[in-house]
Order: sequence, then C-alpha cells, then structure tokens
Amino acid sequence: MKRRTIAQGAILLAICSIAAKLLGGAYRIALTYVMGAEGIGYYQLVFPFFALLLAITSNAIPLTLSRQISAELSRDRGGAVRAIVRKAALYAVFAGAVGATVTVLLSRLMANAQSQAGVYICYIAIAPAIVFVALAGVFKGWFLGHGNTMPSGVSQIVEVFVKFGLGLLFAYLLMPRGLMQAVAGALIAVSISEFVSLLTVFIWYAVSAKDERRLPPLSTEYKFFPTFLPITASGFIFPLIAFIDSVMVVNLLIKGGVSDAVSQYGILTGPVASVINMPIVLAMSISVAIVPAVASAMAGYDVVSVKQKTATTLKMCLMIAMPFFLGGAIMSRQVVGILYPSLSQSHRDLTAYLLSLTAINVLLLSMLEALDAILQGLGRLRPVLINISVGGALKILIELIFVPRWGIAASGVSSIVFYLAAFTLNGIYYNKLVGKNAKLFKSISKISLSGAIMSVVMLPGVLIRNNIWSLVYAVCAGATAYIVSLLVMRAVEQKEMQMLPLGNKLTRLLKKTGYYKSI
Repeated sequence: MKRRTIAQGAILLAICSIAAKLLGGAYRIALTYVMGAEGIGYYQLVFPFFALLLAITSNAIPLTLSRQISAELSRDRGGAVRAIVRKAALYAVFAGAVGATVTVLLSRLMANAQSQAGVYICYIAIAPAIVFVALAGVFKGWFLGHGNTMPSGVSQIVEVFVKFGLGLLFAYLLMPRGLMQAVAGALIAVSISEFVSLLTVFIWYAVSAKDERRLPPLSTEYKFFPTFLPITASGFIFPLIAFIDSVMVVNLLIKGGVSDAVSQYGILTGPVASVINMPIVLAMSISVAIVPAVASAMAGYDVVSVKQKTATTLKMCLMIAMPFFLGGAIMSRQVVGILYPSLSQSHRDLTAYLLSLTAINVLLLSMLEALDAILQGLGRLRPVLINISVGGALKILIELIFVPRWGIAASGVSSIVFYLAAFTLNGIYYNKLVGKNAKLFKSISKISLSGAIMSVVMLPGVLIRNNIWSLVYAVCAGATAYIVSLLVMRAVEQKEMQMLPLGNKLTRLLKKTGYYKSI
C-alpha cells in the first residue's frame, strides 16, 4: 500500500511539474509578444545567474530535508522533525539573504560583464525571489518527507499563474516608460510569484503540522550538509554552463560585429528554447518513475531487469520526442509565424532558422535526461557529472571560436554538440556497466524509420501558404503516418503502449482488432 502511495505521489508531482513548465513556456511566448526580441533578451540575461545562485543555495533543500525527515519518521521520532525544520529554516533564511545580497551587490558588475549596463535594475528586481525560494524549499521538504507531494505541486502551479498574470500586466504597463523598466517589471512579478508560492506552502504547513508541533522536542543525529552538498553538486553543472553562456555569447556577438546581439541571444534562449523545451517536458516525465525502479532492480542484482527498464525508458522518450523534433525542423517557419507574430520579419526568419537548426535537441536532451536519471538510479552520479562537464566544456570552446565568425547559429550548434557529447559518453559508460542491448538498437531503428516516413508525408505542408492550415496538414498527416508506421513495424509492445498518453484505451482498441492478443 505504501509503495502505491509513493508512486501516486510521484505521478502527481510529475503532472504538476509538467503543467507548470508548459505554462512557463506559454508565458515566455506571451512575454515575447509584449516585449519583443530585445526585451526577452534582457529578461533571459538575468536568469542564468539567478538559477546558478538557486542551485548553490536552495535547490537541494527539499530533497535533503525529505530524506532526513522520512528517516526520523520511520524510527517513530516525530519530535526530532521540529529540530530538522528549525535548523533548515535558519539556513534557508541565511543562504537566501546572502544570495539576494550578492545579487544586488554584483548587479552592476554582472550587467557590465554582459555589456548591458542598464540590466542591473533587473538583477535587483529578481533578488528577493532567492530568499523566498530557499524558505519555501524547507516546507516543501517537510511535506515530501511525510510522503505528501500535493503542496509542492500546487505551489508550482500557483507560482506560474501569478507570474503569468502579473508579469504580463507589469510589462505592458511599464512599456511606455522604457523597455528596461518593462523587463524589470516582469522580474518583479517573478519575486512576487515566489513569495505567493512560499505563502501557499507555509500556510499549508502551519495547518498540517499542528499535531507534530505538540510532540516533545527531540534532538536529531542527522547533519544537513553531508546530504545537501552532493545533491547540490548534481544540479550545479547545467546552471553554471548557462551562466557562462549568458556572459559570453552577447559579448562574442558584439565582437563579431552583430548590432542586435541582445535580441539574437534572446531569440535563441527565449522563443526557440521555449518551443524546444515543451515537448522535452513530456518525454522527461517518463524518467520520473525509472529512478526508483532501476535502483530497486540494481539492489537485487537484477541486471536483466535494469536493461529491460532502461530500454523501455529510452525507447519511449525517443518515440515521444521524434515527431516534435521533425515538426520543429520541417515546420519551423509555420510554428514561429503562429506563436510569434509580433516579431519583426527578420527576427521571425532568424527564429525559424534557429528552431530548425536546434530542433534535434528535443531528441538529444530528452534522451540525455533519461539516461542521466537511469545512471543516478544505479548510484553513478559522479560519471554523470563528469560527462556533462565534458559536454559543457566543448560547448564553451565552440562558442569562443565560432560565435564571432558564424554568429548566434554557432551557439545553437554548440548546444547540439553539448548534449550529443554528454549522451554519448553516458551511453558508453552505461554499456560498460550493464552490457549492450541489441533489442534497444533494433527498436531505435524502427522508430527512426517511422520518423523518416513521417517527414516525407509532412513535406507537402511546407508548400501551403497559410501557416495554420500548413501546420494542421503537417500534424494530421504526419502523426497518422508516424503512428501507422510504428504499428506496422510492431515497434511498440503492449506494456509500452500502456505507458503512452491514452495508452490503456489504445491497447483495448488494438486488442479488439487482434493486433494485441487478449490475456
């Protein structure tokens, strides 16, 4: 019964996370409509430094606390939880305050390093959010330690909705005062949304923890940092690389003679990244359940089960990501025309070009995230960090050499090399660990062939001048060809079909047709 409750909680949290990320992507699209390419460029310049500070100060708090609290509860020491929460709250306030202060003090230095002196007010606008995120993590950790994922999921949704509404409102109202003021207004909305998220989870905690607070206080033997630091390290590499990018790319574009460097950086990290990340969220949702399953199989030395679960996960991620990759690569002009009509023609052309160029990242990042989750489930965190670091170093090297010569496209290519290198190194390490899987390679070839057939069927849609009808044709015809091809080649087994959205209904339908034998 407990295992089922944990599984349901993981699914609920995954659903909320997916919904929040999809809403976040929609928000960036809407914000681009209000502020344009240059405005979203300024907006995106601030977030890598913000994300880096969160990775250092607070991202590991919920998971660290949840592990320690669940351990105390398993020993029937509920009174010790109070000490854990109190110490964590003190740390969160201190770390958050230090992070916010550092952001304010370095705001002008960071803005100058990015060759955009006016951006300093944007750093100041988002600084308070660091305190709110850190403190909210304490209460989320308390709930997760008690096996309750609902507050964490709900607070994510609340945060995105508040940011969506206030961000667009503030940006719109402040646009007459200047673009930088509008960007700062949108970032003030981020701080407010994080405060509302904190308030939501705190009130929930105050009501839920009444009985626990009445227990006699007990000391705890658990120490915060021995657990906190490894978790922090695991989430540090991606924000660090994004931060280095935010300082380098604009300066390199300016060095190469690009007059609208901020706009081009904003297009790549805003509109293009938003379109690419949406389907990645769907593919990555499959990885949520694989870590405990793989860890359980490895604990029982069941290598066959590990290989089977890994193959199924990678196969399903590839199957979901493939049509989105092809759609982004082939129909980029239509997608951009529909989602970003407010951009100038030159910026729409650049966005479409970058989207078609980097659409393959839908595949690469989906597979990379899945394989990272699998290796972490096997307890191999250090090789994952090393491989990602190698990929990140290649990305930075490529940008240093080629961005001044090739422009923003070189940054897009560097991201492809980054994900491809990290995934390849992880794949080599995984094969050495558990052995090759011939069945997986056969499945990948079937999915790839189905994707090739889909792309051929989609191509006539490019000739349709109306963007909406062009995309409707591509989606309907391409999806039909893709699904039929997968079924004809029997690329999907019954248990894998059930993992897909509406999978149970599709399985029942296919059983009636005789495709799957009824059991």
